[in-house]
Amino acid sequence: MLDLQMQQRLDALFFPRSVAVIGASETPGKWGFMLVVDILGGGYRGQIYPINPGRASILGLTAYSNVREVPGEVDLAILTIPARGVPEALEDCIAKGIHTAMIISSGFKETGPEGKLLEDEIVAIARRGSLLFIGPNTMGTVSTHHRLISAGAPIEPLPGGLSIISQSGNLGLQIMQWSNHRGLGLGFYAGTGNEAMLRTSDLLRYFGQRDEVKSVALYIEGIADGREFMAAAREVTRQKPVVALKTGRSQTGSKAAQSHSGSMAGAYATYSAMFRQTGIIQVRSPSELINVAGAMAHLPVPRSNRVGVMTLGGGWGIITADECEDSGLSLPPLSAEIIRDIDKRLPAYWNRSNPVDMVGEENTELQLHIMQLLAEWDAVDSIIALGVVGRIAYVEEFISCHEKVDGTLFSKELKMSVLKNQLKVENRIYTEIARLQQLTGKPIIAVSLGEGEPRSIIETEHGQAMVLTSPEEAVTIIAHMARYRDYLNKPDAPATRP
Repeated sequence: MLDLQMQQRLDALFFPRSVAVIGASETPGKWGFMLVVDILGGGYRGQIYPINPGRASILGLTAYSNVREVPGEVDLAILTIPARGVPEALEDCIAKGIHTAMIISSGFKETGPEGKLLEDEIVAIARRGSLLFIGPNTMGTVSTHHRLISAGAPIEPLPGGLSIISQSGNLGLQIMQWSNHRGLGLGFYAGTGNEAMLRTSDLLRYFGQRDEVKSVALYIEGIADGREFMAAAREVTRQKPVVALKTGRSQTGSKAAQSHSGSMAGAYATYSAMFRQTGIIQVRSPSELINVAGAMAHLPVPRSNRVGVMTLGGGWGIITADECEDSGLSLPPLSAEIIRDIDKRLPAYWNRSNPVDMVGEENTELQLHIMQLLAEWDAVDSIIALGVVGRIAYVEEFISCHEKVDGTLFSKELKMSVLKNQLKVENRIYTEIARLQQLTGKPIIAVSLGEGEPRSIIETEHGQAMVLTSPEEAVTIIAHMARYRDYLNKPDAPATRP
């Protein structure tokens, strides 16, 4: 658990009533300019105080030569000045009564021995003044529920339950961009930088206590205090899923991590063991991190590793079955009752097994009926539906092909009507997926027939539905979810998540 002082400092980092940007600028391209623009553009409702000794105003805001001159209270100071000026600026913050800061500035331990000495100096100053800072060498934070975008990039993430802690600023911003593009709502983002004071474990505990957070994604290069991290992880994973991407598994990658953020990369196998012991879900790529953490934030966790699969064509079903077996998932044989039911609806040559091959039948009502049969079947606890959505891309290509042959065949109105009807069908399928998911507590993941939606999460009147572009993505997500459920079911990790 976080102590009260740490809790208050972190509240000021993510929910400040006022922010001072030390090093604010009107020069495009400078950090002091980007941060003020992003804070204003993100719709932050608190007070913003630009600090610049050479300007009377910046971007329409009154500027001050020193943070001590700000007339009101300041909850959070953001420092974007050169490293050599940071010690004095922190002294000014302490004199002003500021207890939380974000140090964007680089030039500390990641640069070598001299930088390490400077970093030790600012830590000593902060501790004497009861000030906590994130960084240095960080690319900032995001708090969407407070409309505070202080990450030096024009990102406007959708509010949601996913939170990201990243020891790489660039990768963290890219992950945010990818997740936003795919419709995954974000609650918080924190780029930890050098972790001179505030560490990944502190932020993990904080996000673990926030009701807005449904899952946490970690990008880790190294952990300074393994015991502390494990204690934090055990606390949080019993309440909500934590997904981690640990880099440096190769010798070259390990060396790069050391020079990048000054972290101690450690042995990759040791980290993997630590993740297993503490219930952290380990992934191997940024895309897998987004997929799994995003699914964990939006879908229920299955009660077992038993999966029901339905597929528009046999090939995808075979691929999915292979992937399931390789990933430790079980495909129970269909019950006699389900077989009798589907016998009445599909041609006699259907396969009568799990995966259910719908032999190309495109009738939406039939597909939804089979989906409901599988969702309500007690022998499985998650569903993968292959090819039931994504047909709109084929409809568009069909129309385009006909227009090349006969440009008069499809009027603009007819084309729009056909596409609108297909979109209506797809939305109905997503709505039914969300309804069945809500009704049964089982995750249902759709895999698009074509290129499909750019989004992974579709909002419906019954909640959220997830759609992906490949069977292996769906299998990977469900396999991680099933292993997480195994962890929650252990006696020393009581399940508190439904």
